[in-house]
Amino acid sequence: MDQINNNNEPVVEQAEVMAPEESFVSAEELAEMEALKDMELHGDNVKKIGGCAVVTIGEEVIAIVMPFTYPQLVSAIIKRKYDTDQAEAITANFLAARTGAVSDEKAAEYLAEYETYQAYRDLAKTVAKEVMGIEA
Repeated sequence: MDQINNNNEPVVEQAEVMAPEESFVSAEELAEMEALKDMELHGDNVKKIGGCAVVTIGEEVIAIVMPFTYPQLVSAIIKRKYDTDQAEAITANFLAARTGAVSDEKAAEYLAEYETYQAYRDLAKTVAKEVMGIEA
C-alpha cells in the first residue's frame, strides 16, 4: 500500500481482526437457545410477548428477553426500581446508621429506607420464583 505521509511516519497496514472461536455459536447451541425462548412462564404477573417476558409488580413493568435465569430475573426486577447508585447509597446509609455516624433521626430514616429496599428485594424473589415455576 503506497501512501504519502506528510509526518514522515511509516504507514501501517491494518490487518483483519478475527473474533475468538469461543464467540461463534454452533448450530446446536443456537437451536438450544431458540428452544429456551419457549420457556414456560407462570402466574398472573407475567405475559409472554414475542421473545420477551413482561413482568408487572405494582406500577413497575419489566421486560426481559428470554431465555433468562432466576438470578437474572430477580436482578432485572430490583434494578427496575433501584438502580446501582440508589442501591449503593441505601447500603452506605444503612451502614452509617448502624455505626452511629449519623444522628438518631437520620439513622431512623436510613433504617426505614433500607427495610423498604429489603422488602422489595424479597418481593422480587417471590415474584421471580412464581414466574419461573420454582416452589418456595
